[in-house]
Amino acid sequence: MEIEIIKFDHFGRGIGYINNKIIFVKRALPKEIVDIKITKEKSKFYEGKIINIKKANDNRIESICPYYDKCGGCDFLHINEKLENEFKINKAKELLGRCDNYYETENMNYRNKVTLHIKDNQIGFYEEGTNNLIPIDYCYLLKNKINDVIKVLKNIDKKDIKEIIIKTNGYDVLINIKGNIDSINLPYDNVVLNNKLIKGKDYIEEIINGKVFKVTSNAFFQVNKEGLLHINEIIERFIKDKSINKVLDLYSGIGLWGILISDYVNDITMIEINKESCNNARVNIKNNDIKNIKVINGKVEDYIDRFNDIDLVITDPPRCGLDKKTINYFKNIRSKYFIYISCDMYTLKRDLKELGDIYDIKEINLVNMFKRTYHVETVCLLCRKTVDK
Repeated sequence: MEIEIIKFDHFGRGIGYINNKIIFVKRALPKEIVDIKITKEKSKFYEGKIINIKKANDNRIESICPYYDKCGGCDFLHINEKLENEFKINKAKELLGRCDNYYETENMNYRNKVTLHIKDNQIGFYEEGTNNLIPIDYCYLLKNKINDVIKVLKNIDKKDIKEIIIKTNGYDVLINIKGNIDSINLPYDNVVLNNKLIKGKDYIEEIINGKVFKVTSNAFFQVNKEGLLHINEIIERFIKDKSINKVLDLYSGIGLWGILISDYVNDITMIEINKESCNNARVNIKNNDIKNIKVINGKVEDYIDRFNDIDLVITDPPRCGLDKKTINYFKNIRSKYFIYISCDMYTLKRDLKELGDIYDIKEINLVNMFKRTYHVETVCLLCRKTVDK
């Protein structure tokens, strides 16, 4: 069946129509004519896959990855960077109404962390939407230090291993093995087995703007360091000329944003649910000799109503965004400034609508933290309507 692809949807799929009914076609691009096969039929839409491309978009390229058609890790290895950037900017304009600045990062080999699965003594990623393992030798998104580890892991007995988490700062490697095993011998300095240190250190260190950050195997850290630096640049530019006393840093992880802005403000309270991340944050605060930060281990919604007279809120929530109680608190406290860092534009749009009565949007910045995927990090800078911007 031949159709014309009109545009992208927000997940990077092509959109066409069959008898006025919408169809989503993976890997299809705007302005293409393609033969497709319908793979799913619902009352309001179809899903399909490409059988043949009769007219290709000028921005289409050949994927360099042999696993691309099955692996669910990438979305845009079949298009050039120009079209990827246009897609993400247009997505922000459609969902959020604007895109003020766009920050690029390296195109490949940027990820400093990976979770690999093991099945039938093979190592790799799951096929998209399934638990079928796709064995891999190399991933173009991963730091080459991690790809080097994968080559070694392919040649060891993995029959009792379920999952392997690898982190790197570019020189050190931290490996966390999970499975039904009691011991393992790997030619690496830092190895954790079932969350218990068996060799070397249970952390790696990152240096950001002169601050040292300890990151253990199960603590969250941004996967793209260059993107992280862009976010910090945006935050510093926003706050450095403002008089800020009290700060709330929510979903604060290992303390990254709070520690990086600690020289600009007087008092910071961090709230983070993950105990390991909180422990990392406390060590990082101590190691950087910072005196103006307090860390609370708990749910944001359980502590949010205990604070007042806040000048700045920084929030970096999970993809689900902010809960109702937290948003209502923000409406009551009316902090002067608000920085919302989001990896999901849909929940961000929802939350910004809720906050719209109190805050004006000063800037919407996109940081292409997740190159070659449809995901993008959004950094929104908000000012209370009664505050001089």
